[in-house]
Amino acid sequence: MPKIVSDEYPWSKLLREYVMYCAVGCINVAIFFGLYWFFSNYATMTKSPETFGWAVSFLISSAQAFVLHRWLTFESESEIRSSFTKMMIVYGVLWFVSTITFYFLVEVIVLAEFVSWGINTAAFGFLTFLGLRFFAFPLSDGRVTRKERLDNFRERRKA
Repeated sequence: MPKIVSDEYPWSKLLREYVMYCAVGCINVAIFFGLYWFFSNYATMTKSPETFGWAVSFLISSAQAFVLHRWLTFESESEIRSSFTKMMIVYGVLWFVSTITFYFLVEVIVLAEFVSWGINTAAFGFLTFLGLRFFAFPLSDGRVTRKERLDNFRERRKA
């Protein structure tokens, strides 16, 4: 397993990426919450609408999060298909574990739905960051800054 920090990836870079991850995560969580609210209130086909809402919302917002994290958080040059597959593996494992945890909090402990939602979201955030940085968007794949990406986009539009 690679070291978390090194000369090429110092604590300052890790912290900057984590701050960006959290900022992008706020957008992702807002979308996730909107989807969750919709599905948990209108999914009448299940006995556990809160758990169903969690599971479906997690999957939909994961696809949206891929684009934002690839471009903004990690400035990754990883091949899209490979990094998307790896990200979905990270998200899939965490989706499975967090859905079980959410079910346990809401249905077994009978903790308030939104308290459970907040606990679950916060608890899996940093684990997701580490999984994405070191598995889905590894440093070895290279990096393209947001400015370079925008400049390349503008050049393609002119052509």
